[in-house]
Amino acid sequence: MPKVVVAGAGLSGLAAAISAREAGANVVLLEKGSRADVGGNAAFSGGLFLFRYRGPDDLTSITQDFEPGMRADRIEAPPYTSEVYAAELMAMSDGRADPRLVETLAEKSLDTVRWLAAKGVRFTFNRTVGAHVRNGVLHIPPGQILTSTGEGMSRGFEVIEPLLEYAERIGVEIRWSTPLIDLVRENGRVTGAAVGDGVVPGDAVVIASGGFQADRELRRRHLGPDWENVTLRGTRLATGDGIIAGLRAGADEAGTWSSCHSAAVDPSMPSPQRSAASPPFPLHGFWLGVLVNREGERFVDEGPGPWVKNYSKMGKAIMRQPGHEAFEIFDQRTAERVADQFAGAAVPVTAPTVAELAERIGVPPGKLVRTIEEFNRACRDDGSTTGCTPPKSQWATPLDHPPFVAYHAVAGLTFTFGGVRIDPDGRALGGDGVPVPGLYAAGEATGGLFYGDYPGGAALMRAAVFGRVAGYTAATEAEHHHG
Repeated sequence: MPKVVVAGAGLSGLAAAISAREAGANVVLLEKGSRADVGGNAAFSGGLFLFRYRGPDDLTSITQDFEPGMRADRIEAPPYTSEVYAAELMAMSDGRADPRLVETLAEKSLDTVRWLAAKGVRFTFNRTVGAHVRNGVLHIPPGQILTSTGEGMSRGFEVIEPLLEYAERIGVEIRWSTPLIDLVRENGRVTGAAVGDGVVPGDAVVIASGGFQADRELRRRHLGPDWENVTLRGTRLATGDGIIAGLRAGADEAGTWSSCHSAAVDPSMPSPQRSAASPPFPLHGFWLGVLVNREGERFVDEGPGPWVKNYSKMGKAIMRQPGHEAFEIFDQRTAERVADQFAGAAVPVTAPTVAELAERIGVPPGKLVRTIEEFNRACRDDGSTTGCTPPKSQWATPLDHPPFVAYHAVAGLTFTFGGVRIDPDGRALGGDGVPVPGLYAAGEATGGLFYGDYPGGAALMRAAVFGRVAGYTAATEAEHHHG
């Protein structure tokens, strides 16, 4: 029986291990952290999966669970096809994404969500991503709708737990506190993983150990000096070990190494230390108000489209501001909704006037008053603005219902975009485009799919799709080699 070694027990690694095991391999899953660290970045995510579907029947075939206020007599869900999915990803990468990876992700997404559900992951119709009930009909905008069940924005652990349980049940051997140090090669073929106390031999190795966002030196080198002390939204263990080992073993690098996913987060919360803990809460309510820097000036269009397609740009926008900080400001029209859905445990500063709010958050009062007055004058009936820079394209309403509320926001780094080059079957490719024998990779350790930005839910989907694919390819090709 062939033996597959998987490095990293996040969503990609668990999917790869389960898939390889189901394809008939003996599987050893190595995790750098302890059992309390299982899940990698996925454990700290919102549990959102972006997948293609033909209509309501595809969705209700996956789950019958609805969050409060989402149940209706009928569901209207225009199709979200793989063509639309692929086009959206290509557009958000400015045409730089590898079209073959894009196509594979879109094409295999629905089947992979069903595969996850069959392993025990529970999904629900989520109320915060744009769907709404009107006259007994649940209207779903095409795309993001199902998340894992759980509380608030940080539900990812609910994806990981059932997969871990399933992997253990089918006989995947898991070695905790066993970081991958290097890959072992013989005659150009990867034949195992070097770990602290020796070598774990294997007919194939799958690198699923995440990006390099938790390594200070790599952040400084690739993202820039400003990113050295950034708040981490995800795992402190993703230090690029697998990527670097893969490159040393002959894999080519892919994707953009100078870019990353980063959101606005509540700075009062520390980065998480174990995967069941909540990460710094993502402050995704920016589209309901205005975002200002410490000078009291707006600096970004808060509503260019649905927040799920823009939140991962907000961290980068905040990083460019003085002191790398900002404030999300709301009035009573939206404050309650923000507190309910988009603020977690973050505690806002409240004041009866804009000037007093400015005093309390340490922003020049005159400046903030002018910014809000100018914004209020610019708001039009259709939710856009005219005559203010930057514009707010949608959901613009005057801030004129006191008391006013401000949330302090900093950038939270989720993951980096550069990694190992792979083909659609998860094989690691060398500089000549030829697979490195015995080496496979998936998830945030790979590059070539995300560039400037990506639609929410595509990252967890990528982890599951390519983890599953890489595990299967590794097992079947190892069988061939082994045999």
